[in-house]
Amino acid sequence: VDYLDRRHGRGTLSAPIVIEDDVWLCANVTVLKGVRIGARSVIAAGSVVTSEIPPNCLAGGVPCKVIRSLVPAHAGRVNEELQRPA
Repeated sequence: VDYLDRRHGRGTLSAPIVIEDDVWLCANVTVLKGVRIGARSVIAAGSVVTSEIPPNCLAGGVPCKVIRSLVPAHAGRVNEELQRPA
């Protein structure tokens, strides 16, 4: 966008950034406009977040991509065992 477009109010499109609860953004993370980062996610240092990141995951890179889920595969079984009477 050149200076004439900015002067006349053109070319200044924007979109909200949504960072949900309990998200960790490490050092030097860049989040672009219109991105949503899901709850309890961790974004690695130096990442450039260009698209939506789902909840409960570790993501990183340029551009930022999901590396792995932060929910253990056995989480459902543990909850069932805790609720079972002794």
